[in-house]
Amino acid sequence: MPEAPMADPARVAAIAPPRRATARAAGSADARLGERLRTLRRQRRLSQSDLAQVLGVTYQQVQKYETGKTRLPARMLPALADLLEVDSRLLLNGLQEEGPPTAPTVPSAAEARDWNELAAAFAALRQPRTRRLLLAIIRAMAAEARLEPEG
Repeated sequence: MPEAPMADPARVAAIAPPRRATARAAGSADARLGERLRTLRRQRRLSQSDLAQVLGVTYQQVQKYETGKTRLPARMLPALADLLEVDSRLLLNGLQEEGPPTAPTVPSAAEARDWNELAAAFAALRQPRTRRLLLAIIRAMAAEARLEPEG
């Protein structure tokens, strides 16, 4: 019996529908959620093992969630939000917004120190109301700064 000829990869790619994110393969929204998860985890000074224990997975799985290599199951969001002391809406807010890719900006050393100090100070605030009020002030200041002409 003769072997079947190999399919032309270019033809297969042209015919195949675009690959969609599956339970295992994550998309760009999953990557943004992973980045947000990593940022919040670090602000709370939690390890990947801490998250893994709460979620009932391995720390390697948490790494995959944070890098966007694997989708984070929706059933885990309430436990994550509770552990990270945030509203679950914060974890998901704005993830579906797709815009043109922008070049990453590299902060100066002074800016990086300021960001780290701000994140640490914010994480040290234990009262949720205080955090919300401070965030509202920062948002108002940022909105005002966007309205001011540069120069």
